[in-house]
Parts: sequence; structure tokens; C-alpha cells
Amino acid sequence: MPISLLDEEQEAEWFYSGTISSYDRCAARYAAQNDSISEVKDLLTFFDKEIPCAASLLDAGCGHGRDAEYLSSLGHTVHGIDRSEKLLRMARERVPKSYFVEGDIRSLPFRDRSFDGLWMNAVLHHLVPPHMLQALTECHRVLKPSGLLFVSVHLDDSSGWQTKGQDFVRYYARISGVMLAEFLRDARLTPVRMTSRSAESRWLHCFARAHTG
Repeated sequence: MPISLLDEEQEAEWFYSGTISSYDRCAARYAAQNDSISEVKDLLTFFDKEIPCAASLLDAGCGHGRDAEYLSSLGHTVHGIDRSEKLLRMARERVPKSYFVEGDIRSLPFRDRSFDGLWMNAVLHHLVPPHMLQALTECHRVLKPSGLLFVSVHLDDSSGWQTKGQDFVRYYARISGVMLAEFLRDARLTPVRMTSRSAESRWLHCFARAHTG
């Protein structure tokens, strides 16, 4: 492996380990500050309308289980995956009927075509761009034909560490709407709806279908 590529991989892992450690360290605070479903209720409602009844779902980057709890309450079977053990512990206590495992979205520990829908809220932007495509390719792999993906990203102009409150530091990568659309295309996912929460917040929400061919 070229030294430059090795260095890039090592740097990415440093970003990820620091971000995971921050989520573990600040898990209780993060959960308390992000416990209201209201900010994503309309997105969850649309997602629910576009998937089968009693669907098999994956919440990738499930955090403390807020979104998984809502989807489970609608009658869906929900699996969750995250890399923060402390947030996963909260999710298991919050949604005991769902299934939560520690894992990496770049290598999902599930069989091909396992899920009718995949919910990935505010996760992808924590990866460096090459790993974003890797994660989306994994999303396609575990989705059933025509399965629905929801992905949201923060549209950052530069990459680096961002601080929110005392000792809560996370890595965010630069990504644009054009970049996301290209990654989805390369991962054989077709966008069906893209919306922005607001010009000020710069959040992009996308629903996409897995190619059937």
C-alpha cells in the first residue's frame, strides 16, 4: 500500500476514533439534547408511507434509539447499528423489542437484501469521502430490490473537527449536494426526493431507491 494512502487511512481512523470517543463521553448530554422526534417527524412519516407495512428496517447510526423507537411503534421490525457502546446501551434500554449491535456502516454485519428500508440520519458526514461511497454501497447491498434509503448530511464547506459544548468534538467531512448525488449514483441508489431543512442550517435530506438490476 502506498505510504500516502496508508497515511490517509490512518488519519481517517483517527477522526473516527476521536468522534466515537466523544459520543461515548457525552452520551447522556447528547441524548438529552436530541430526544425530541419533532425535528424529523415529517421525514419519518414520509419514510413510513414509502415502505411496506411491518417492514424490516435498519437504523444505521442509531444513537440512543430515538428514531428506532418511533419506527418500532409503527409496527416495523427495527435493527440498529452504531459504534458508540454507551449510546447503544441507551438504545437497548429504550427499545427492548428492537435489535442493536455495535458495528461500522462501512461493513454492515447483515446479509444481502435483508431490509425493506434503511434510515441513516446525520451519520454519513462523519466519514471521509471515499468511505462515504463505501458506506452507501453497503446500504445498497443490504437493501432489498427497490428498498428505500433515507440519508441526511450537513453540507459543510470544509473538513475538520467541530466543537459543540464542552469536550464534545466531532469530525465532519466536506460534502455537497452534488457529491452526495454522485455517491448515490455510484452506489446504485436512485434519489427520489431531496429536500433541505433550511438555508441557514444547510441540512440535506435524501430518499433513494436501490436499483433492482
